[in-house]
Amino acid sequence: MLFNSFYYFLLLGVLFVLYYSINQRYRNVLLLIASLFFIGYIAPRLIVFTLLFTLINYFIGIGLDVIKTKKNRKRLFWTGIFLDIGILAFYKYINFIFENINFLLELFPNKPEIPYLSLVIPVGISYYTFQALGYIIRINRGAEKPEHNFIKFALFLTFFPKFLSGPVERSNHFFPQLAHDIHFDKENINAGARLFVWGLFKKVVIGNNLAAPVLLVYDDIHQYTGIPLLTILFVQTIHLYCDFSGYTDMALGSARIFGIKLIDNFNRPFFARNVGEFWRRWHISLSSWCNDFIFSPFIVKYRKMGQKAAIIGIFLTFFVIGIWHGANWTFVVLGILQGIAISYEFYTKRKRLQIASKFPSGFVTFTSRAITFIFFCFTLVFFNAKNIGDAIYFITHLFSNIEIQLTGHKFIYEKFNFIFAMAAFSILLMIEYMQEKGVDMLKLFSKQPRLIRWLGYYILIIMVYYFSSGDDTFVYLQF
Repeated sequence: MLFNSFYYFLLLGVLFVLYYSINQRYRNVLLLIASLFFIGYIAPRLIVFTLLFTLINYFIGIGLDVIKTKKNRKRLFWTGIFLDIGILAFYKYINFIFENINFLLELFPNKPEIPYLSLVIPVGISYYTFQALGYIIRINRGAEKPEHNFIKFALFLTFFPKFLSGPVERSNHFFPQLAHDIHFDKENINAGARLFVWGLFKKVVIGNNLAAPVLLVYDDIHQYTGIPLLTILFVQTIHLYCDFSGYTDMALGSARIFGIKLIDNFNRPFFARNVGEFWRRWHISLSSWCNDFIFSPFIVKYRKMGQKAAIIGIFLTFFVIGIWHGANWTFVVLGILQGIAISYEFYTKRKRLQIASKFPSGFVTFTSRAITFIFFCFTLVFFNAKNIGDAIYFITHLFSNIEIQLTGHKFIYEKFNFIFAMAAFSILLMIEYMQEKGVDMLKLFSKQPRLIRWLGYYILIIMVYYFSSGDDTFVYLQF
């Protein structure tokens, strides 16, 4: 049940009516039932797995509060950590591990081979595993008390707007919102609906129309050189941003309709002036989670190592971010490249500031943003490529057989859709630029006459309807 499907709209509409019709005390129960229905619609057996996972973490959280002896508490804590990571690793990485072991075993004469397991990776496991880990770690640190209400805890892990692809919600952000009565708030509902439609526009009108050429090239990459690869180098980044940020907006919009605010994942990342800042603007819920629960604890524990601890912490953090995305060496390389870039920025900051001081600030800002964007475009080759070989082919053939021609590039087989999507992205980028300059575009739009506002809504809806198709999905569903 995708966010851009008729059945999701139906679920949202029915749930909206019921939610604001029943007593406050039953609303969390209703949201949990709706979330389990949402999960069951995807795969009925997934309900059992998700509830078992939820029960394990629920009782571990309570146990950490009840057990007073330090030794037993530590044992329970590490049991919880290993269980969560173990479950994630088993489903997501076990065959990847077997594949690499089999590769090494080929060096032996008899060539023994470990058989692969026939597994179906539970949808959303990467997201709710990290949420559960963060919850357990915070309780162990004494930063948070466990949630004793099972309905609320289960809702924290299974809440349907964020179940499939996040954001990676924090327990200390989510639970306090359930502690207060949520009243029918017209502003919440309007804001949620606007955000949902805006996300739908980004996903369907821009993301979907740019997905076709990206998938076409990466599915048969050795057929392309030069201009097609150069075009896809930049288009893939726009596609991923609009697809994933579109999903996030729809998730945040859905939750906002029911009075719940989820953590945002994006903050105009294409205006970042360096890679470190980029990761504070891109997939914020994941990068901030890794900062709080991996990087910061590591450099505190090994602070005696000085700068070495920071560098090791950076690479450890981005190794996790990379491998979190999937069981493929391409994602490991993706993480390593981010780590190299941020380490470079860490060591050269003073020198770069000295050089930048000799140039106009506008030029420095533009150049910094351009370099950061181009670097991220290059690293996304490893995100989209099926293997390391394909990624290397892509990069090494970017400037091979360059032929400038106005027509005939078959990789863009829906030219109108492609051009329309790029034009729509230009408008999106202009809006984000104005927001970056401090202009409140939503407030500005809200001040327009009702006719103008509703005309804008209708235009967005018509474009979404025109470009909608029944077989599109979201990139981050695979993680």
